[in-house]
Amino acid sequence: MNSDQSKTRKLTFREWFYKYINPVFKSPYVLIAPAAVLSLIFSVFPVGYTFVNSFFYWDTMKDVKYFVGLKNYLNVFSDVSFRQALRNTLIYTFSTVIIGLALAILVAVFLFRNHWGYELTQAVVFTPHIVSYVSITMLWMWLMDPKAGLLNYILGLFGVAPLKWMISEDTSLLSIIIVAIWKQLGYSATIAIAGLKGIPAYIYEAVRLDKSTPVRTFFRITLPLLSPTLLFLLVTSIINSFCAFDIVYLMTQGGPRNSSNLLVHWVYQMGFQYFRTGESMAAGVVLLLIVIVISVLNYTVLNKKVHYQ
Repeated sequence: MNSDQSKTRKLTFREWFYKYINPVFKSPYVLIAPAAVLSLIFSVFPVGYTFVNSFFYWDTMKDVKYFVGLKNYLNVFSDVSFRQALRNTLIYTFSTVIIGLALAILVAVFLFRNHWGYELTQAVVFTPHIVSYVSITMLWMWLMDPKAGLLNYILGLFGVAPLKWMISEDTSLLSIIIVAIWKQLGYSATIAIAGLKGIPAYIYEAVRLDKSTPVRTFFRITLPLLSPTLLFLLVTSIINSFCAFDIVYLMTQGGPRNSSNLLVHWVYQMGFQYFRTGESMAAGVVLLLIVIVISVLNYTVLNKKVHYQ
C-alpha cells in the first residue's frame, strides 16, 4: 500500500524542479548560452554586417544603395586622409605601447621593491585608469593650454619656448600620446606587479647568493619570468591603441589638418559626418584585419620566447 501511494503521489514543485529543470541548467551549453547570444548579437553580427555592406555604395541621406564590389576598398586606400590616419595610428600605437610598457615595468619594479607608501603610490598611479576620458581630457586641455597651461609654464622655467600642443600640426599627435600613456600607466603597472608577485622568492634568494647585480638580475631573471604578463599587456595594449577613439574625439577631433587623426575616428568621420557609409565600413574591415594579423603574429612569434613556470 505504501509503495502504491509513493507511485501515485504528486511531486512537489521543489522535487519536480530538481528532477527535471536542474539537470538542464547543469549543462555547459546552457551556461554559456547567454554569453554566446550576446556575442552573436553585439560582435559576430555587426562584423558580418559591416563586411557585407563594405561592397556596396550606400548614401544614407538619399537612401541609395547598390553593389560596387571592391571600389570602396580602392577609394579608401587612394584617400590621402586615410593613409595619414593609418600612419598616425602606427606612430600612436608604437609610442604608447613601447613607452607605456617600459614605464609600467619600471614603476612596477619600484613599487614591488619599495614597500614604504606602497598602497598610496599604487592608488595614485592607478587612479587615472578608472577616471573617465572626459575628465582626463578636460584636465590635460587645461595643462596644455598655449597661454595659461602649466606645461608651458614649466617649459618656460627651463628657457623652452611655449608649445601650441593640440592646435599645432607638429605637436597634436604628441599631445594625445602623452595623455594615453598617462591614463594607461596605472593599469599596466598593476598587472605587472601581479606578475612580479607570481615569481617565487627562492629564485631571488639564489640570485643574491650568486652576488648578481640588480641590472643583471632584472634582465636575466625578472624580465624572462615576467614574459607571460608582458605578452598579455603587449597584445591588449596594441588592440586598445588601434581602437582609440575617445581621446581623439574629445581633444583634437583629428585636427588640425588630420595631423592627429586615428583610424577609428576616421571611420567615424566617414560614416557619420560625410555619410560615406560604404567606405567607412570598408575601412572598418581593414582595421579589423590589421588587428587580427598583429595579434596572431604576437602570439605565434613572441609566444615562443615566453618563459612559463
